[in-house]
Amino acid sequence: MKRILGALVFLAACSADPMPPPDPQDVNLDPPVSGQGFQLKVPTFQVGAGQEIQNCYFFAVPGTPGQDVWVSHYDIAQTVGSHHMNLFRVKTVKNLGGQPGDMVTNGECFISSNWSDWPLVVNSQQSSTTDWKLPDGVGARFQPGELLMLQTHFVNATTQVTPGGAKVFVNLYTLKAAPPNELGTLFATNQNIRVCPGDTNKTFTKGCKFPSTSGLHVVAANGHFHSRGVRFDMSAVDAMGKVGQQFYVSTTWDDPPMLRDFDIPLSAGGGVQWTCDFSVPATTCGDPTDSCCFKFGGKVETQEHCNAFVYYWPKSQDVNCF
Repeated sequence: MKRILGALVFLAACSADPMPPPDPQDVNLDPPVSGQGFQLKVPTFQVGAGQEIQNCYFFAVPGTPGQDVWVSHYDIAQTVGSHHMNLFRVKTVKNLGGQPGDMVTNGECFISSNWSDWPLVVNSQQSSTTDWKLPDGVGARFQPGELLMLQTHFVNATTQVTPGGAKVFVNLYTLKAAPPNELGTLFATNQNIRVCPGDTNKTFTKGCKFPSTSGLHVVAANGHFHSRGVRFDMSAVDAMGKVGQQFYVSTTWDDPPMLRDFDIPLSAGGGVQWTCDFSVPATTCGDPTDSCCFKFGGKVETQEHCNAFVYYWPKSQDVNCF
């Protein structure tokens, strides 16, 4: 595994022209060695001043038909300006779809109902890198030919800046044999949010339950909101909705941490509860037709999110709560 920030090339002694310094905004990620995994790569694209670009790319999982592909390690690299990268398994196709190699820009790629039953694979908002090895004995299972959608969102406006070309790499490192436990995921949104100029620490809370199965373990999580967000926290809840151990807190909207390497047991029928707090400067405006309030939506400049991403084992089923 090798990351290269910029490109450093040594010239022969006879060269008279010095090489320019490496671009600190650039990022590259070598693909896995043959037989040890595969890479999903987004070609470089530009984000003009004042723009938000959200692209949906479609990929097929490589492999031998009839043989499961098990992944135990994700390595993600993104250039500065990334607002998020979400990788989903394509299920019910509504108004967004494609074949391997296809791309959709903005439009239906911004409408979350299009992927309301598409299971999460992995996500990251962080620029630079996210390098995550799953717990020992746990792997994510794929089928050769399975269709995946990689969604990337870059912003070059007042809230975030994309100073160079936008690029994304996702390496999926594979196992030679099936592990004893399969990774499952939960992707959930709270779409009933509305915060208005002058609101301070306005709070929204929502819960999402896992299947009624005992012995589940939450092992990683992260949260996502936009620039009005001031605090995001997540806790375990039991089947009756009683709040238990808190396992995630973030106060950073533009580079929230992906917390991992913990183990939170869940009771049968339990799930997670997450809370988003928002504060809105009195001088800003989201929707001018609704008192300049900021409501649920993917546009960073004028809308807000309150999304939870949770990873657990052993998988009973992937969970989406919209």
